[in-house]
Amino acid sequence: MSLEYPTIVGSLVAGTVEALGSGVTNIGLGQRIVRETQIFVLKQARYGDLQRFAIVSASQIVEAVTLGSYTPPGTLFGKRFLNLHWPAVPASPLPSSEQEKKILIWGGSSAMGSLAISYAKQAEYIVISTSSKHNFDLLRSLGADHIFDHSDPATVDAIRNLFPIDYWLDTISLKPTLSTILNILAPEGQPATKANILLLLPPAWLGIDSFPEGVTTQFYQVSTDAPENAEWREHFLGRDGFMEQGIKSSVIKGVPPRVLGGLDKVEAGLDAVHNGVSGKKIVIKPWYQNTMIIGTNYQTGLRI
Repeated sequence: MSLEYPTIVGSLVAGTVEALGSGVTNIGLGQRIVRETQIFVLKQARYGDLQRFAIVSASQIVEAVTLGSYTPPGTLFGKRFLNLHWPAVPASPLPSSEQEKKILIWGGSSAMGSLAISYAKQAEYIVISTSSKHNFDLLRSLGADHIFDHSDPATVDAIRNLFPIDYWLDTISLKPTLSTILNILAPEGQPATKANILLLLPPAWLGIDSFPEGVTTQFYQVSTDAPENAEWREHFLGRDGFMEQGIKSSVIKGVPPRVLGGLDKVEAGLDAVHNGVSGKKIVIKPWYQNTMIIGTNYQTGLRI
């Protein structure tokens, strides 16, 4: 992924609107919002979020209600495009073609996994998930229907006993997790079960470049600003959309934040994510509260 270097990384932010660009009318000063920055689209340091003032587009703003701190909206915000029946508040019944379908969410106690469970349950899917035993209560609170210990060798057969499983999401996306999923789908000496596994990283990065016949992978990479995603964007990120309604009604649940500190803790945060985080969302607070400069004209009101 090419960026303009030196750069400032980070794309998910929650904070207070400090200044507005010209022509912005859908949000006001002092409002608390959540938004994804456009660092991966515009590829310039000014659009990264690991700084005291982050610049975001005025479109797709999600208002953050009073949740006790600024971190829960940041914990909850994220793009999830599983190509399933869309969740709603309140949950809408599955169409007949999707009823009784199951999704495996490997790593349900991760930040991505916890949100994926909430989303899938609001779409009324049957959710199978994994975590460490000490996070079972967390997954139950999120609504998971079947929960297994990811470190228990018996989990492979236990999940196979729940076949057919229609959707597969690996929210950890490391070589050991993908290898275990492949063992579920293709036990030694048996034909593979056809499946498409959604990953957060390209499989080549995980050191796996061959798969059983009928098993495919898909690298999770979706542009929320792409024209073809306009309808999805409006449903999930529009005003009074699923994200905003879900946060306000506490339907969308995520893992609690683990605040490491200020910008001097960015490296420690990256190390923590690389080493694996369970049941927590790593949060960096550039100061006591993040602030954002929002504008349709990105050359207006820059303060980095």
